[in-house]
Formats: sequence, structure tokens, C-alpha cells
Amino acid sequence: MMKIKLFINTAKLSLIALGILIVSRVLSSIVLVRTCAYINTSKTSYNVIPYKNIPLKTILDKNNILLNDNDDIISYDINKPIKALQTVKITYVTKKQKEIIENIPFRITWSRRYNSNLREVELQKGIEKSIIKTIEEVFYDSILYNTNIIKEKNIAKEYCRLVIFNVNNEIENIYDLSKTKRMKMIATAYYPGDPLAWRDGTVTFLGQKMQRGIVAVDPKVIPLKTRLFITGYGYGYTGDTGNLIKGKRIDLGVNNATEEKAWMFRNVTVYILEKSDTY
Repeated sequence: MMKIKLFINTAKLSLIALGILIVSRVLSSIVLVRTCAYINTSKTSYNVIPYKNIPLKTILDKNNILLNDNDDIISYDINKPIKALQTVKITYVTKKQKEIIENIPFRITWSRRYNSNLREVELQKGIEKSIIKTIEEVFYDSILYNTNIIKEKNIAKEYCRLVIFNVNNEIENIYDLSKTKRMKMIATAYYPGDPLAWRDGTVTFLGQKMQRGIVAVDPKVIPLKTRLFITGYGYGYTGDTGNLIKGKRIDLGVNNATEEKAWMFRNVTVYILEKSDTY
């Protein structure tokens, strides 16, 4: 009987001790919670112990919470102490720079149509502009927040280009003559029925019908079946050769003897556009 009473008393004391321990821990947790402060970032949250005379900056350092120099945004003065239950929000700011190019379409300032040679073309002079911008992208917690223009540079290029039209008067091709190979040549001319031309100038070396726009060249200088543009003359296609057409000589197909005389031994600039099986 005594042993049973002793066991019961011991159990009661154990339960009382356990209860005291649980209450103590609960009270300690409550006190701890009431003495904590909170630092929140986009990645995690920190529970920190505030100190009356210790600034927030020191608490951040002790908890290895790093800031990116002066870019990051913090909701509290890091030089002041924080209080219990206070929440501090840190927004991480990153900046990236990149370059973008905006091209402004070619603006025609002068033009001339040539429609008497094989096909219609237009010589155009104009200006093309590019705007090069250096921009800075600002990210708040890896989310794009703002974009700022750091630097802007305008580049203007004036040049001539040749536009080729098809039979429906639609643009078939555009050649930037500033990037096209060119050469200075001596021009002469011949016409259908010219007694000095091969087969009276009615049929070309390639077997084509002789007409204005067909030109004779030295194939060692300019290959046959090449599209050309000749200053003052217009569009040309290398479809013929000639015994006297050697080196930097070009023989221009024209309509008649009168036009032939006007082109004799003239200095021209020849732009070599591209090889093509058709003119």
C-alpha cells in the first residue's frame, strides 16, 4: 500500500514538473517572439534580435545579410537601431546595360527613272539614319522595374541606290551603290544594223536580240550575264563581246547612229550589280 502511494505521489510530482517545463517554454517562446524583429527579402525571412544601441547595419552584418552598395532599397535607416516586432523590407536592385539600334528607313531626296533600257529602274539618292541607344534596365528583385536611356547616338548615311522594277512595276530588287563594286571605263556605242558590229549588231554573242541596254564587255574584266548600272546610260546587261572591246572598255547598245556618236569615248562609271541568267 505504501509503495502504491509513493508511486502515485512521484507521478504527480513528475506531471507537475512537466507542466511547469511546458509553461516555461511557452512563456519563453512568447517572450522570444515579442523580442524579435524581422527582416524580409524576396528570397527569405530572418528573425533577428534587436539591441537598443546597435544600428541595423551591424545586425545585418552579424546575420550575413548583404546589400549591393547603395542600389538596394531598405525600408529603414540602417544607421538606427530597430525595435522588437519591427519588420524591415529589403528590395534587391540590379542594373544591366545594353545597346539597341533603331533604323530609320531610307528617305529619298532625289531620284531619276530610266525606262529605255531592257527594264525600268530608278536611281535614288537619299539618307538613312540609325539611332544607337545605350539603355539601363533596372530590376527590383529580378523583376524589370524601369528602363533609362544612358546615351544616344545618331548616325546618318547619305548614299545612292538603284531600284529595279518588274513588269508589274513592283520592286524586284534594291542595290546599295555605296557597297557595290564599281570601275571607271571608256564607253563607245553600237546599234542594231551597225555595219561595224558583229552580224550587223542584230544578234549578240549570247544569241539575244540586240537592243538598248545590252552592252558588250571584255569577259576577262566583267563576266557575261552580269547586271550593271552605267552612269548617264542606265541599266545594262552584259550579253555581248567585241574584237575591240578589251580591258576597261564597254560598248553600249543604243537605238541609232545619232545616239552612237553621242556616246563615243565617254568616261563612265560602271556599277557591277550581280550575275543573272536573265536581264
